[in-house]
Amino acid sequence: MADRGMTGKAFIGADIGGTNTVIGLFDERGLLLGERRLATMRADPGRPTSDPAEFIDRLGLEIGALALAHGYRDIAAAGFGVPGWVDTATGMALDASNMGWKNVRFAEAMGRRLGTPVFIDNDVRLYTLGEAEAGAGMGCADLVCVTVGTGLSAGIMMNGVLVRGSRLLAGEIGHDRVDGQEAPCNCGKRGCLETIASAPGIARLATEAVREGKLAALEGIDRPLTALDVFRACEAGDAAAADIFRFAGCALGRKLAALAFAVDPRMIVVGGGVAAAGDYLLQPIRDELAVHIPEAEWRPQVVPGKLRDKAGLVGAVRFAIEKWSEERGGLHEE
Repeated sequence: MADRGMTGKAFIGADIGGTNTVIGLFDERGLLLGERRLATMRADPGRPTSDPAEFIDRLGLEIGALALAHGYRDIAAAGFGVPGWVDTATGMALDASNMGWKNVRFAEAMGRRLGTPVFIDNDVRLYTLGEAEAGAGMGCADLVCVTVGTGLSAGIMMNGVLVRGSRLLAGEIGHDRVDGQEAPCNCGKRGCLETIASAPGIARLATEAVREGKLAALEGIDRPLTALDVFRACEAGDAAAADIFRFAGCALGRKLAALAFAVDPRMIVVGGGVAAAGDYLLQPIRDELAVHIPEAEWRPQVVPGKLRDKAGLVGAVRFAIEKWSEERGGLHEE
């Protein structure tokens, strides 16, 4: 039987990614008791679905099993980080282009499945909240977090408060166009930053380089290339592979420089799966920021995320506990 904390309540925090979903079970002190992961259902490219019932059902089963494995039959509340355009007030996933979701009543459907209050926000905003709460951004009230994975987005925190924007689109830099680029994006446009600075974007650049005879280290691989393949080639000393990360990092750095001028953060935290490449990605970002913001004292520090895939869980459960408490007048039930 798990330690049930001060009042024996359990909370769920979950981070839904375009490829994988991670679920965490927490007590109300924020202690992580256990976690599970599952593959995220992907719709056919370009085919939106208004009811991803299969994924919600699988997710509900995994959450129930995780809770029971730690001795809990009931969950007080659950928080979910959902990719894309999210309306926290209505609990709707308005548009998650990498998953083909449009106008999904996620909180309502998940709440029915779990029988508990469900609160959702954009996944990168909750990642930002997690890193600010217990990761690389601890003690920093003004920061930007950017996650580079299946997609690309940023979360903005100013004076300790998450910035969502008038249309809930603050931080969606992944769909800002990069001059001279024409690769199609899942959002329907061409040349978006996400087509370069993301795991699929880096894999695409590597595939094109192999086709053009510029990346011999990855020739002969008889499956689709991945960003991990490019990283391994970098580690083996391949200059062409390092150039791909530099191109992606510089493109991202230029967008982050513009964002830095707009919101003036003290820190930029870089996370997501591609951030595991370390300085192959981070140093080009720093170099590009130095070009645009030459005064070192005005330039935000660029650091890797500390919590990795735990950041989204920590942010999601903190969000859920805060919303659950607010609905009860700021008091936890005894």
